[in-house]
Amino acid sequence: MAHKKPGLFKRIVVIALFSLLILSFAAWGIQDIFLNLGSNQVVAKVGEIEVTQTDFSNSLSRETSAISQQLGRSIDFQEAQQLGLTNRVISRLVSQALFTLQSNEMGMTVSEAQLKQEILKIPAFKNELGDFDANRFQNTLYQAGISESTFLTDLAKDIERQQINDAITKAIPVPQKLAEQLYSYTTEKRLVDYIEIPYSRFDGMSAPSDAELGTYYEDEKQNYLAPEFKAVSYLHLDPKEVAKTVTLTEEQIEEEFLAQKENLSLPDRRNLVQILLTDEAQAKEAQDKILGGADFNAVAKELTGSEGIDLGVMEKADLLPELAEGVFALETTGITAPIQSPLGWHVISVLEISPAREAVFEDVREQVTKDAALRVATDELISLANQLDDEIASGANLDEAATKLGQVISNYESIDAEGRDRDGFPLIGLAENNKFQEILGQTGTDDDSLLTELDDGGYFILKVNSITPAAPRPLQEIKSELTQAWFESRRNKEAKAIAEKLADESRNGTALQAVTDEAAELIQFGVEINRFSSNVGEALAPALVRDIYKAKKGDVLTGQADGGYLIVTLSGIEQPDLSNQSEQVDAMKSSVEGSYKSDIFAQYLSALREDFGVEINQSSIEQVINPYGTSPY
Repeated sequence: MAHKKPGLFKRIVVIALFSLLILSFAAWGIQDIFLNLGSNQVVAKVGEIEVTQTDFSNSLSRETSAISQQLGRSIDFQEAQQLGLTNRVISRLVSQALFTLQSNEMGMTVSEAQLKQEILKIPAFKNELGDFDANRFQNTLYQAGISESTFLTDLAKDIERQQINDAITKAIPVPQKLAEQLYSYTTEKRLVDYIEIPYSRFDGMSAPSDAELGTYYEDEKQNYLAPEFKAVSYLHLDPKEVAKTVTLTEEQIEEEFLAQKENLSLPDRRNLVQILLTDEAQAKEAQDKILGGADFNAVAKELTGSEGIDLGVMEKADLLPELAEGVFALETTGITAPIQSPLGWHVISVLEISPAREAVFEDVREQVTKDAALRVATDELISLANQLDDEIASGANLDEAATKLGQVISNYESIDAEGRDRDGFPLIGLAENNKFQEILGQTGTDDDSLLTELDDGGYFILKVNSITPAAPRPLQEIKSELTQAWFESRRNKEAKAIAEKLADESRNGTALQAVTDEAAELIQFGVEINRFSSNVGEALAPALVRDIYKAKKGDVLTGQADGGYLIVTLSGIEQPDLSNQSEQVDAMKSSVEGSYKSDIFAQYLSALREDFGVEINQSSIEQVINPYGTSPY
C-alpha cells in the first residue's frame, strides 16, 4: 500500500479556513501557482491585482475571434483550450498585471500625447497616403472586437511595458566580429559530386525463409513490444453525476439566481455612430449643421471625407470615460455635444437606446438550477472525499471504503499508459483523463493511489490489481510487418555494401565518375548545399548533410538517403564575401541582439513573478471554459 498521511483532505479543509493551499504547477516555462482563491470571479491574483473571469473571458473571446478568422470557421472556448490559447491568454494577462505593478511601483505614467503619438505610428490605422485614418482606426477595432477604452488602456500598458523593457535591455552590444563569424557560419555553402545506389535495384529480392525470419525476429523483437497493461479498480467521485441526484430547495435556486443576477442582467446599451475630428472648431461646426437638420453622414463626409464611423452597440464600460459620460447622459436618441479624448474631438449620434434589463428569475431558472446543482454537488464531494480519505487512512482498503460510503467501484481489465485497451482502442471515462493516466503510471501492483482532485471539482482514487509487463509481440501476430522490415533491412545492407565498395575505390584514387556501376544513378556534379538543408540534391539525407559540413575538401563520404545510399565527394567550400554583405551582417547582429534582449526580458519577467507572487485559480478558469461542465441537465 502507498504511504498516506491520515485525514489529508480533512486537514486541508480546516487549514483552508486560515490560509491558501499552494500547489506548485509548471506552466509557461516557469513555476506558477494553481489554487482555489476562494472567489469564483477571480482567475488569477498577481500581487494585489485580481484578474477576473470577465477579463479572462473578454481576452479569450478576442483571441478565439482572431483565430476563427484565420481558420475560416468558428471555434469555441473548449477548442481554444485544446489549441493552448487559454494558457496563452492567462500568461499574457498575468504579464500585463506584473508590469502594471512594476510601473506603479516606479511611478510611471503615460500621457495623452504619448498615446496619440503611438496611435499615429500603427500601420493598420493609416490610409494609402500613410496618414492616420479615423475610419480605419474604428473599423480595425470593431473587427477585432475591441472597444476604444480597452484599446487605449492596453496601449498605455504596452507603452509602460516597452519603457521598462528598453531600460533593462537597451545596452546589449554584440561585437562586430561575432556577427561576422555567425553570418559566415550560417551562409557557408558546400559543393558536392555524388552518385546514388537506389533501393529499387533490390525490389525483386526473394522473400525470407521461416528460419531467416525467425532469426530476424530474435534480433529485432525488442522493437515490437506490446505495451504494459494494468488491471485497475477505481472510485470516481464525479460532480456531474452527483448533480443528477441533487434535490434543490426553492430557496437554494433563488440564492443562486441572486448570486448570478448581475452577470445575467443586461446593462444599458446604445447603438452609436460618430464623427472624429482633429479640432474643437470643426466639431462644433458638425454639431451645428446636424442640429440644423443636415444629415449626419453627409456632414461626416463633408468634414472627414467619409461617412460616420459605426461603433455598433456599446455598453458604458466599452467607451472611454470622457465619451461614456456624454453618451449615456442622453435620455433619448440624438447627438452629443463635442467631446475631447486622446484621439481628438468626437460628435456622437445615439441611434437607438436599449435600456438596462434586469434578469428575471423565471427566464433563467433552468440555467441557474443547473449551476446550483453543480455547486451543491461539488460541496458534497468535498465532504465525501474527506470521509473516503479518513476510511483509507484508518486501514480500510478501497473496496471496503467504497462499500461503507455507498460508492461503486469501477474497473478497467486492461489499460495501457495512454488509456487504450489491448486492441489499441481508447477506453472511455476516466481513462481519457491526463491526470488519471499520470497517476496510473505512478502506481504499482497492489498499491492504492492517493485521492486526487480533478479540474472539474471531482476526485478519484485507484488501485492497480495486477500488471502485465511489456513483452515482445508473437512472431505470427507481426509476421507481415516483420517481413516488410526484413526486406527494408536487407536492401539497406546491400545498397550500403555497394556504396562502401565504390567509396573505397574513390578514396584510392579512382575518379568518382569512373567507379559508377550499372546499379548507380548518373553522377551529379557541383551540387550546392547549405548548412541547414536536409537534402543532397534530390535525395533527403539530413545526417549526411551534417557529415559533409564536418568534412574537408576532397573527402569521400557515404550515407543513407530516402531513396538509396549515396557516395559523396566534397568538391568545394564557398565562404561568403563579407566586404559586400554588410547589410546582411548587420541583420545578423540585430537578430542576435534581439535574442539576448528576449532572454533578459524573460528572466526579468520571472523575477517579477517571484517578487509579486502569482496565483492561478484553475477551477475558475474551467468555469469560464465549461460553465456547466458536461452536465446532461
